[in-house]
Amino acid sequence: MNSQSAAQQGFVLVLTLWILAIVTIAATYLAERVNRALDLARQSRQNTQILIDLADTRAEILFRLGTTHMSVYGLGQGPDDSIYLDNRFYQGVGKDIVRLQDNRGLVNLNAVSDDRLHRLLGLLDIPAEQRGRMIDTLRDYTDDDNLKRLNGAEEPEYAALNLPPPRNDRLLTPFEPQRILGWREVRLLWDDDRLPNLTTTSTSVALNPNTAPWPVLATLPGVTNEIAQAMITKRQLMPFTSGDQVAAMIGIPPQELFLQIIVLPSDSVRVTQSAPGLPWALQYNVSLTPNGDLAPWRIDYYYKTRLTYKNDKVPNIPKLPPRSTIPLPLTPPFLSAF
Repeated sequence: MNSQSAAQQGFVLVLTLWILAIVTIAATYLAERVNRALDLARQSRQNTQILIDLADTRAEILFRLGTTHMSVYGLGQGPDDSIYLDNRFYQGVGKDIVRLQDNRGLVNLNAVSDDRLHRLLGLLDIPAEQRGRMIDTLRDYTDDDNLKRLNGAEEPEYAALNLPPPRNDRLLTPFEPQRILGWREVRLLWDDDRLPNLTTTSTSVALNPNTAPWPVLATLPGVTNEIAQAMITKRQLMPFTSGDQVAAMIGIPPQELFLQIIVLPSDSVRVTQSAPGLPWALQYNVSLTPNGDLAPWRIDYYYKTRLTYKNDKVPNIPKLPPRSTIPLPLTPPFLSAF
């Protein structure tokens, strides 16, 4: 074999190796693209199923709210067939998680007294010297005039900071106080949605001791943190059936809680839905409208909120109880509570 033939064979060998290398690289690239496409397809399918689960559970909750009698236990008549309205976790129709919170178990920012609001802000670690100004700016934001309170703020104060003026009307959502001077810059209120989790802007009145979290119970006159926790323990054994029981636990005359306590849920419920794999939750407020022209309920607001817990870290989530077989009365039960 002469040198020219050997050189040609060497060139062919090198070329072949280069072709094999290119083919290998191309095959690896295509395989990675295929695997990536399969992963995206699986993720898309999973996300689609999650959205279907959320929609199915939402439909189930709306159906039950429109057709199920409420009692001291919640949405249902007894301890075994009721959906409790104290924001506890339930497994939805699929793999999603749903929580229902009676708005009567929250502090109504549109109707709360200054004293109770002062106590709530204290429970949220707001310094005492700051609370008076916050109450004044809230009242200026929601009243229907342009008269500024001593520590409040009206349109000129907002304009000086290039902020939208106060609406001078009722708050629409518990997230709206983020627009109020003295509230918007206080991170303690908004980290993990601390304030929105304890407040409502619905038309509910009074307080339901069967559905309120302990910080809300602790805003009642004479209720310490320890009494509030004891009330939670008591209602887990047997729900409160009258305001007199609450007064007895506090140690005050029942008349001091007149018109402040109603032991039945209101006609307005906050619903929170989440699912494994989603970093956010859906939250919306449902108000019952049995005489409405379009539907027996109305969605007041709809938010995508931060997830403040790990879906896969919530242990022993029970399923939603079976639907009640008791027909809804002609007079909604929440009306008979007033």
